[in-house]
Amino acid sequence: MKTTKIIALTGLTLSMLAVSCKKDNPVLPVNKNPDVPTECTFCTAEGFGLDSVLVNEAYAQQVSFFHYGNDEKLPKPNFRTPNGYYGYHEGMAIDFDLSQLLACMSNKVTFVHARNTTNTNDYPTLVNVKFPTTPLIVTTPDSLNYYLSPYGYSVQHFFQPGYVNMNTVGNGFSGVVDSIIITGPDFSRVTVGANLFESELRNICIAKE
Repeated sequence: MKTTKIIALTGLTLSMLAVSCKKDNPVLPVNKNPDVPTECTFCTAEGFGLDSVLVNEAYAQQVSFFHYGNDEKLPKPNFRTPNGYYGYHEGMAIDFDLSQLLACMSNKVTFVHARNTTNTNDYPTLVNVKFPTTPLIVTTPDSLNYYLSPYGYSVQHFFQPGYVNMNTVGNGFSGVVDSIIITGPDFSRVTVGANLFESELRNICIAKE
């Protein structure tokens, strides 16, 4: 039985995610009183770009993606997609530090992992998730709730056929999709990531509800 280093991810139906999360022109919150946390609700969408093909923003930094056995990868995504990134590498993870948005707090994060149905990469569904109160969870979406529930987080995971975007204009192919919604205690920092071999990580949204 494969040992899971506590690390994880999962989702919601594409239509529900699109309605609840997507913003074509996301506007990041500005808190004029940093001593009093404000609510963070935004989707990355086109909110950040790439620096040498790496996510590099004050509040969002690309970090190492971990496979089972602490196998660390820091590949670059190959292409920007309308709402995320597509690649042929081992995985991609983004660390969001909401303190860079002036005492911004949230309690919900959602994301979508779309991939080739015949993906031959080892552990094609693997995801990474970490909150300030949890270890790094490295697991498959259907196990995320098991690892996060002891810390007060609840995971909804929806798996279905879907479309995979490969570039900025949305060209791609039919595949399979994991949509993940995680809610729980307020957090000011969160890391999410997914396997990025013939796969797309997109629609990352952070919300306060």
